Amino acid sequence: MRTPATLQPVSLLTRALTMRRAWVAVRGRLVLAFLCISLLLALPSDGYLGTARVTFTLNQAIGRLGFQLASWEVQALSQKAHDLIARPGANLRPAQRHDLVAAYFDAIGRVEELNRQIERIYANPHQSDPQAAAAPLQAELDLLRAEQARRRPAVESILAEQVTDILREVGLTTAGRVWPPVSFQFSASPYYLIVSPRNRIVLQYGIYLEPELAVEQMEHIEEDVQRRLDVSALVEGTGGFSSYPTMIVENPDLEWVLSTIAHEWGHTYLAFRPLGWHYADSGDTRTLNETVVSILGDEIARRVLLRYYPELVPPADWPRPFSMRTDWWQRERPPRPFEFGPFMRQTRLHVDKLLAEGKVTEAEAYMEAQRQILLEQGYVIRKLNQAYFAFHGSYAVGPAATDPIGGKLRALRRRTESLAEFMQIVSGFTSAADLDAALARMR
Repeated sequence: MRTPATLQPVSLLTRALTMRRAWVAVRGRLVLAFLCISLLLALPSDGYLGTARVTFTLNQAIGRLGFQLASWEVQALSQKAHDLIARPGANLRPAQRHDLVAAYFDAIGRVEELNRQIERIYANPHQSDPQAAAAPLQAELDLLRAEQARRRPAVESILAEQVTDILREVGLTTAGRVWPPVSFQFSASPYYLIVSPRNRIVLQYGIYLEPELAVEQMEHIEEDVQRRLDVSALVEGTGGFSSYPTMIVENPDLEWVLSTIAHEWGHTYLAFRPLGWHYADSGDTRTLNETVVSILGDEIARRVLLRYYPELVPPADWPRPFSMRTDWWQRERPPRPFEFGPFMRQTRLHVDKLLAEGKVTEAEAYMEAQRQILLEQGYVIRKLNQAYFAFHGSYAVGPAATDPIGGKLRALRRRTESLAEFMQIVSGFTSAADLDAALARMR
């Protein structure tokens, strides 16, 4: 039998153990609470406007619609490896190569026309059996697509070789070779989600999306991003993608395609040089990169046309004598046709003015009114907002561009003796200040 004297030490020990367990439990709860609070502070929230929240929100908005570059690269590299062995088009004579490319681009135009005709049939509310009505057009379209798939590898090889020849001719070589080699694939190019602040025009964030997106999906992504981040958002198509091989969209305009091939090659060329390394540093370096390769693309495309497709070179503008105008005797001149470029430039300048004055809502209303005018003139633009100008303004050579970088780069090109010299100078730039310094040296 235990006496009270013998029980007392046991009771004290039990009490101590109980208190220790209670303290451990309390300490565990405090640590857990601290971790939870830290986690809540670290996670994106509606009250936090940093990069983490933006990235989190953008990823939520696009879901699984982000562009899967790795999958595309696997199939593109596989095709190019096969082409190195098969050498499509290598046995064709120059005239045959010319005719094959011409036929391919004529067919692109026909494919687009057939698609438009089929869409009109299905859009016609008075068409009782659109499937039957569209059947002959669909049959022609299917045959044409099969023929295009057969010709595509040879056309890609021919155009890549022709662009390479001109790049070598103008001196854009590394150790005597065009590097990286010109390699591209005709493919549906990914869409691009552009995000700009509402109170200024700048490409703040951009994410590539899958090429096969319905307009409804684009609208949903834009609305979700705008609602949750209070920004301007737009999903826009791209003409190419600076992967390797580069991705080029099919277009019936051969000059545009050649310009895009050279443009995207320019990005791969700059990837080995300071200007390319600093692409994402700021809006200025992005504009420098895009404008430089646009200048490069346009010059190379025209040289390729002159060499291999002279019949497609547009005639040079020349001033017509006043007396040759049929209306020279009329005192009233006919109204000038609508000009997209000046219209967009004036729109951009006025939007910049309104935003500088803090009139964000007025600027957005003005852009929508301008978009309606464009629709009346036949220019279908789904959204005209800050994100639109942020994207198109990155190329300081287009109608939406007001950045002085474009004019300065063109001035620098005029002062250089060759395209190779121009590219050698600009490829060393790391900021817009370098452009100003280069112009100052060449005065």
